[in-house]
Amino acid sequence: MAGKAVISLTTGLEDPERVTVAFLVAVGAAEQGRPTLMFLTKEATRLTLEGVATGVACDGCPPLADPLARYRKAGGTFLVCPSASTPASSTGAC
Repeated sequence: MAGKAVISLTTGLEDPERVTVAFLVAVGAAEQGRPTLMFLTKEATRLTLEGVATGVACDGCPPLADPLARYRKAGGTFLVCPSASTPASSTGAC
């Protein structure tokens, strides 16, 4: 079995290119059968919410919802920083 893959992402829709690249890397690893984890903090925590990952980052890029769906289908997992997923929180360690 190939090694594990961990992708850390802190940005959300304010930087759609970075989000797209992170998800495409994660999809590539997960679809190859690697145990894959995406560690999401700050604005990236919102991307796992239904209907948030929308739009297209650039010409030729897939809609953000597509790599997210492929990642989930391939068995990829998320570790979402709980303190960062609450907008009013400022005390978390993530």
